[in-house]
Amino acid sequence: MEAAIEKLEQRIDTMKVQAEDKDNNKEVALGTSKINYIDPRLSVVFAKKFDVPIERIFSKTLREKFEWAMKSVDENWEF
Repeated sequence: MEAAIEKLEQRIDTMKVQAEDKDNNKEVALGTSKINYIDPRLSVVFAKKFDVPIERIFSKTLREKFEWAMKSVDENWEF
């Protein structure tokens, strides 16, 4: 019984931490830097150079918005 109680207490502690993290991140837009501060050509070059599907980096909306970046660079492009 004591082991079961300890497991439940650990789960409660974990859930408290997760809830606190969620609450702290409410006002942080995690995708903002990718959209506003990083040149999209850098992300495209990275994806091409390391064979990462562009879908893993940009959402459909961003792929449409940054289509010019995808067409203008190859894996050897330098900033």
